[in-house]
Amino acid sequence: MYKDMSDDFGSDFDAGIGTDSGKKLFGGVSVKWENILPIAVIIIVLLLVVFKTNILSGGMSFLGGTSGARILVLGAPSDDFRKILSDQENKDIIKEVRYYTLEAIQHNPVERIKGYDIIILDQSTQTDKTIARRTADAITAYVKKGGKLIIVLNSGIQRPEDVSVLGWQANFGNIVPVTCDVVGTRPSCLQPIEMQGTLYAVMEDHPIMQGILRVPAVDTSGPIRTRTYDVQVVGKEVAYLHDPRVKNPYVGIAEQSLIMGKVIYFNFNPGISKAIFINTVKYLK
Repeated sequence: MYKDMSDDFGSDFDAGIGTDSGKKLFGGVSVKWENILPIAVIIIVLLLVVFKTNILSGGMSFLGGTSGARILVLGAPSDDFRKILSDQENKDIIKEVRYYTLEAIQHNPVERIKGYDIIILDQSTQTDKTIARRTADAITAYVKKGGKLIIVLNSGIQRPEDVSVLGWQANFGNIVPVTCDVVGTRPSCLQPIEMQGTLYAVMEDHPIMQGILRVPAVDTSGPIRTRTYDVQVVGKEVAYLHDPRVKNPYVGIAEQSLIMGKVIYFNFNPGISKAIFINTVKYLK
């Protein structure tokens, strides 16, 4: 009448009668380590992804908390752009905005930029376009670990007291989606162009251009006026600028997607379109 229950568990589980390579669990039942190891590896990988991508940051929105982004602005953005960043209508999307000069964070840049969801590098209203090597290295590492960076116009193209550096690649490596090429006898990122025309979507299904085919939406609003540069795309072109007075269009918005982080480049003043910038924050967050 007695039945040996160990037969029901198979060779990998027993009632604690025999000894094997397993560990005794659950009141004497043993489990072999080779069965546990793959599960443990999967759990560890998932935990690494969670912490590396900051998936739990921003107030853990999937649990019903706030999902607003913490934004760090480095440099001196335009007044129009500042108004968008401080607009109370967007407080559910932009949780916090903090402004620093590049000089203010170069003492310990790794710690100063830590904890922000998005960094904006915008020196558009200042003549100084330099960024210290340590600061550029810290931002590059931040992006490669999953951080999000927005670069405006020709911000960050030079290095203090180093005439050999011009362009983004020397400061940030391959994370920037545009390059500064020579046009005529001078680098294009040192030749500002006063553009009058229209911004058109290249990737109409891109989240940044969601519902926006062009700016302005209708011709009767008049052309947009902004400074721009004749830079070259090495990433993905999201939108372009067209000035009817010139033959060739200019890059408008470009994106570089890394394994974990992203960089968005604006070749115009982001203050000309609140909708595009808010779409960008939502996309990056």
